[in-house]
Amino acid sequence: MSSEVEDIPELCWEVLPWVSNQAILLGLETQDNRFAQLGCELFILNQQISSTGQRELNPKLIKIVELVNKACSVLRENHVRENRRLGALWNILECKNSNTPAEKILIRDIRRSLLRFVQRNPEYFSLMRFISDYVRAIDPEDAQSDEQMGPSNEDIKYPTQVSNTLYTQLRMYSSCSCSTQHLECARLRLGLEHDDQENTGIPFEFAFAVSPKYCTTDREFRWKQAKISVARRNERPRKKQVSFVAQYSRPSPEKQINSSLTDGLRKVEVGEFCRLIGSETNKQVYFHIHNNIMKVDDTVQRNLFRDFLPQAGMPLAEWLDQTIHLSNRVKVTLAYTIARSVWQYYNSFWMVKPWTHENIQILKEKISDGNHVRPHPYFTTKLQQYKGEVLDYCIADDLFHMYPNILALGVVLVEIAAKESFKPDSSHYLWNETTINDYYEWAWMTANRSDLGNTIGAAYKAVVNNCLDAELFRDGSFHSPNTEKDLETRQSLLYEKIVLPLRQLYLAYKDDWEIQEIPTAETGISSQKHTHNSKPTHRSQFTVAIFCALPLEADAVRELFDEIWGEGENYGKAARDANTYTFGKILHHNVVLVHMVGIGKGAASQASSSILSSYPEIKLGLVVGICGGVPSYSEGNVDIILGDVVISDGIVQYDFGRQFPDTFSTREGVVSRPPPSIRTMLAKLKGVQVQERVETTISKNLKSLQDKSVPNKKAFYPGTDKDELYKSTYQHKHQEPAACNICGACEGGGRGASPVCEEARTMTCQQLGCRKYSLIPRRRLQEASAESCVPNPKIHIGPFGSGDRVMKSGQHRDEIAAQHNLIAFEMEASGVWDNLPCLVIKGVCDYADSHKNKHWQHYAAVTAAICMKAILGEWVVGG
Repeated sequence: MSSEVEDIPELCWEVLPWVSNQAILLGLETQDNRFAQLGCELFILNQQISSTGQRELNPKLIKIVELVNKACSVLRENHVRENRRLGALWNILECKNSNTPAEKILIRDIRRSLLRFVQRNPEYFSLMRFISDYVRAIDPEDAQSDEQMGPSNEDIKYPTQVSNTLYTQLRMYSSCSCSTQHLECARLRLGLEHDDQENTGIPFEFAFAVSPKYCTTDREFRWKQAKISVARRNERPRKKQVSFVAQYSRPSPEKQINSSLTDGLRKVEVGEFCRLIGSETNKQVYFHIHNNIMKVDDTVQRNLFRDFLPQAGMPLAEWLDQTIHLSNRVKVTLAYTIARSVWQYYNSFWMVKPWTHENIQILKEKISDGNHVRPHPYFTTKLQQYKGEVLDYCIADDLFHMYPNILALGVVLVEIAAKESFKPDSSHYLWNETTINDYYEWAWMTANRSDLGNTIGAAYKAVVNNCLDAELFRDGSFHSPNTEKDLETRQSLLYEKIVLPLRQLYLAYKDDWEIQEIPTAETGISSQKHTHNSKPTHRSQFTVAIFCALPLEADAVRELFDEIWGEGENYGKAARDANTYTFGKILHHNVVLVHMVGIGKGAASQASSSILSSYPEIKLGLVVGICGGVPSYSEGNVDIILGDVVISDGIVQYDFGRQFPDTFSTREGVVSRPPPSIRTMLAKLKGVQVQERVETTISKNLKSLQDKSVPNKKAFYPGTDKDELYKSTYQHKHQEPAACNICGACEGGGRGASPVCEEARTMTCQQLGCRKYSLIPRRRLQEASAESCVPNPKIHIGPFGSGDRVMKSGQHRDEIAAQHNLIAFEMEASGVWDNLPCLVIKGVCDYADSHKNKHWQHYAAVTAAICMKAILGEWVVGG
């Protein structure tokens, strides 16, 4: 093996961090998340190689290095050493710390090359796949040394005595009788900053509401921030807070020498705590607790250090519901912050009750760059008096989990990852031994369907599994007589199995701090970091393509645009691109509506191929329109009725197979599944709560279209009496033998046994006299008719049959659907599916049988378009 090949691991250790950093900087400059993903993956790869001392030259590692070298190779060959393998990376090694003009030019060229590689070279995706496969192949447990298993310098465990002292002192001093009741709940900040304990004891941060309990406007609402330092047991009274005050008003050296130990500190008198909190809202208050006495430091003159929005605290559950998207970094940061805090306050008065999405609240800090905000998690509790021992376990015969605080942490971590909260049937659903199993079951099922390993990372999935593991504390059981030692063991296991893996994941994630919330009218501030409030200036800013085969489908989609930025060739297109486009914005997405030349997979394939030549940044293709639904005859399934919306989780080309002399045989087992970016969203949509939310949005927006001053007549429901499903064997033909010689020639019972005249194919069921006794009753329609109401559209997710043949046979429909478990038939999906990450959203306008007509097409197109917009509201493309 050559020495240059042997040096590859060392080269990776030296160069990959630099390339990772350049990719992240390019991502910030271009707002292109692909660079952030590359930077994150390279960082994790380097961490794995460094921590494991990896020296084996896996072929994938060599391939990764060669692709990174290619990504960084400049076009001007005079910079690259002749005949040297991995010349670009060796040049980076030599130049990355140099400041000579020639080397600065080389680094600039390398950045340009990296830009071209990520944005234009298809090998970028191969590189990402190789890195992901290589990292997963390394056992993460092998990378942990014995030293890493203990708390790091940044992870400081608060002694229970200190936490309880803080709680009891705050409970006593915060009691007040003022009219505002602003001290009813203290909000304890959960943060990740390094806790400087030198001279000042252990510091804690608080936010207190300074506004009346019930505010009519946000202008009345204010926050008061305070820092409370608690001395450890047997700690001597601290000297003057020099280390804290020095940043603002450092005393002179002479004064420091001559000051007494208590200079600047005075005891908080009865009722004074309330007055201090209620005054000078732009100043932070600094308290110190020593020997169970609270004192205030009058020398600290520190301005407000977080510019919180004038809003009451928002429970974590409500914040997750109103947030459109959270990047993985935000999710991991929140998860690590909360898990670390649970460990720090474990078994203290602060954790008498489990921490849930209700008592963990979010305060929003306005940051300098525009209308962006940053969330800060706080724990809020009513300060009550507790006597006796605080227990961290619960004993009952039928419990799935005996440690409520750990289970509650697991529930919160699942809620953050899935971006949905546990919503019980009752609003008064306390956390106790009778409800523990309900929380456990929800967390277990939600974690399973959310695919945490692929969406966030294997470490996150492992942490959630540890939280839900009933035997996590088997080495620190409470059955032992040495309860104090067992409690310490449980705390150590909590750190080792939950906090530490999240900390490592937190340090590894380097993608954007990306949060997209629904704008609120009360504040006028939204934390949508990447919303496009202005008209795009370039084709690269469009990320979503919507394909419509029929004009009525395109009309329904176009009406839901929030803004329209032009038709035809406003943004130009490639020379051979024959597509016609409409450009606009739907919610926070820049979209291109593609008007296809006709129906069928050929037209769809041509349209999807052409758009990529003109709009290469398209990340998501949506095929939106109408289709034939497959009715369900099973008692357990929800009936598909006309006007419902079906969504694809796979595509079967049902007209792809073998033609034998006596029959056509569809090829079995060929189901095309969507890529991971689509599957993760589908997993979310399959959740009961998200699905109900989307269906509610569809019904609400459908009613809005109907209630407009100039209502959209196409959005009106045609009527339950017009939703007719005939038995699959009942043919659409002249029903009276005397009416037609062809239709009445014979009455066969087999598939296609009865001939049908061409005239009958164009006539309605009423004209042909199709018998009502052959209709199949539908429960949803019967219930709606009995209540004289319109059935709300529901969404159904499953595989589609896609082909060039229009399905107009009930028997063929049922046979093919049963073979592949299909829920719908349509004609365009297979043409787009192979060219773009694709989701098919279609309204059911008929039952794919011989009785199909066009009465429901407009209504079905409208429900599909509304569903498409609702799903885009849940989605961040390319995030």
